Amino acid sequence: MTSKIRKRRWFVTCLALLCLWSTTALADATAVRTVGELPRLANRGEFKQLLALLESDVDVASDQEVADLITDLSRQQQHEQDRQSQQHDAYTAALDQMANRIAEGNIEDALLSAIEAHEFALEPELMLRDPSIEALAVDVQTAAEQAAETGQWLTAMSLYRGLEALFQDHARYRERARDVARHIRLLRFYAPRAYEEQLQQRTAGPTNQEDQPIIVGRETWREKLKGIEQLMLLQTLHHTALKHVSDCGFRPLLIGAINAITILLDTPGLEDTFASLDDEQKVREFREDLLALQGSIERRTNKLGFGEVEQLVNRIMKFNAMTVNLPEQVMVFELADGALATLDDFTAVIWPREKTRFSRNTQGKFYGIGIQIARRNGRLIVVSPLMDTPAQRAGIKPADIIAEVDDRDTSTWTLDQAVRNITGPEGTIVNLGIERVGQKVLIEVPIERAEIVIQSVRGWALQNDGSWDYYIDRNYRIGYVRISQFIPQTDTDLTDAIQTMQRDHGLSALIVDLRWNPGGLLSSAVEISDRFIDSGPIVYTEGSVGRRISMPRARRHGTYPAMPLVILINHASASASEIVAGAVQDHGRGESWWEKPLVIGTRSFGKGSVQDLFPLSGRKAFLKLTTQYYKLPLGRIIHRNPDSAQWGIEPDLVVTMTAKQIVDAIQIRQELDILRDKNNQVAPDDDPDAAAPTEQDILDRGLDPQLQAGLLVLKSRLVAHRLAQVHGMRAMANVP
Repeated sequence: MTSKIRKRRWFVTCLALLCLWSTTALADATAVRTVGELPRLANRGEFKQLLALLESDVDVASDQEVADLITDLSRQQQHEQDRQSQQHDAYTAALDQMANRIAEGNIEDALLSAIEAHEFALEPELMLRDPSIEALAVDVQTAAEQAAETGQWLTAMSLYRGLEALFQDHARYRERARDVARHIRLLRFYAPRAYEEQLQQRTAGPTNQEDQPIIVGRETWREKLKGIEQLMLLQTLHHTALKHVSDCGFRPLLIGAINAITILLDTPGLEDTFASLDDEQKVREFREDLLALQGSIERRTNKLGFGEVEQLVNRIMKFNAMTVNLPEQVMVFELADGALATLDDFTAVIWPREKTRFSRNTQGKFYGIGIQIARRNGRLIVVSPLMDTPAQRAGIKPADIIAEVDDRDTSTWTLDQAVRNITGPEGTIVNLGIERVGQKVLIEVPIERAEIVIQSVRGWALQNDGSWDYYIDRNYRIGYVRISQFIPQTDTDLTDAIQTMQRDHGLSALIVDLRWNPGGLLSSAVEISDRFIDSGPIVYTEGSVGRRISMPRARRHGTYPAMPLVILINHASASASEIVAGAVQDHGRGESWWEKPLVIGTRSFGKGSVQDLFPLSGRKAFLKLTTQYYKLPLGRIIHRNPDSAQWGIEPDLVVTMTAKQIVDAIQIRQELDILRDKNNQVAPDDDPDAAAPTEQDILDRGLDPQLQAGLLVLKSRLVAHRLAQVHGMRAMANVP
């Protein structure tokens, strides 16, 4: 071979290698661009653009994980198209229905149609400025005022609440709606028959079993107010005036207390319970005395002392005794309720009758048999037994009807009555009379009460043995945990779930679902936040004068390993759940796209206040008093006051859901959380021909857009991270 030929072959070979290198380098450059865009688009919820990007990159699209992600994105886009089409149709139909109802003069139903249309509107604020909507709002407000003047409290409340729902403005109608709500509460509490008459005037029949009037066997107001003493009122006023975050003093509290009694005097129907209210002269004398006293308090320029307040309360009680002579417990209860109503929605007295339930909700455990119950079609029904509880061991099944408790008929009981009678001291026996499909006779089931620990951390799929499968996607090793409330054992339960996944199959990413979580213990929220934050402040509180009171700080020990994290919130995420979402959001846990957590959903509730408990009358009752506000690490205030422009936690990625989507998602989740027999995967009252729902149905049918978005974000990050490693090593190897 001549030298000339060898040089030519060498040149051709070099040229081929150069072309190959150039082609590979170009492909790598394209892949690097795709990998860089992938998490950015996912974090913004731009899934349509993300799908187009992946489909356009042939080299990346051939990757199996990318192909799976393309399938998921395509499914999500189809769900989104279906939702938009359904949303447009629903919006148009609701507006047409609203116009027809206005033409018929049915403004209350027209308001409901407007609310429905607003929910489906693509530009909801623009819709509210439409002249037809503004005119409807004026007519509705006029009708509400007329209904209140004539004592049609339920109609007035329905109209006011409808206006609030439409305009999402609690301040505009707040004061009038609050007075109307008090009239309704007085009727339901003291004169249920009068309340029932108003309810029957509005509806042909009750549609909500919880709202169904129950007269026979209902707990009376005397039972509910048992144990209330005047000393509790005085101590409530004292603690509130001195320690409430508003630094309110005694003056507004006394004015609110007096206003509550005057509203009681002006509520027709109560005379059936308190005969003295039928005496117009005595009622007039009492009202005049109260208004004169209220005027003198309003004219005061100097602060009231507690000694004066005690004298004023005694004067009110004396006025009462000399005129209508309402029972002392009623006066104390109404005066305290009226005083605290001038403050925030979370300050309240835990009266003697309510102590047990309040303790159960905050401590996370109680003594009972371990069942979830509901009222359906007027019957007390078992939703699900809890795993490893006396009820489950006794053979109680979903859809069992609890017809009797200790030989007493339950058909007229409220849920509160049922809970009080089924729970009880540890080691005692409760006898249930169970009606079960397929059984002709009542089944007698004696069950020994035991300590029941509330389960606050749940996973993706409930297993037959009562344990949880926490993987929402086992192939990608993505975990899912739902925290329903923050109680003492929540931190331990969450850590157990994390460690279970780490031992089982590994954990690459995590979804923490805080939707519908009303909060709980601050200490528990701090513990959970500390698991995702390795240093710095978690939350601090400020009192009425802006003084920082406390600042728990995160510790590196016990922090979970860094991983992609999504936190789901919605309008019902409140208090402790807002602290967790907000603290994790503020810290960001690293600057890289890989470590930065993402909060997805809709703005949270805005309950960022601290309540302290103060014992009343030797711990016979307690005052739950708002004393501080929460602030997040970056100084954000969570709490929503009537004049607040900003509140709660604003998600990094906003994903809305319609009311129907929310209902569908909740219903299927409730079905999936029922603990069933191994050989009976469909509850006895279900359609025997219908297939039992599965967790995958939630994703396949697009029932939960917020969860679907969170899962897509995490998958996109995991795929991008792996591709970055692969193409990063290839690029290094191809450097000439």
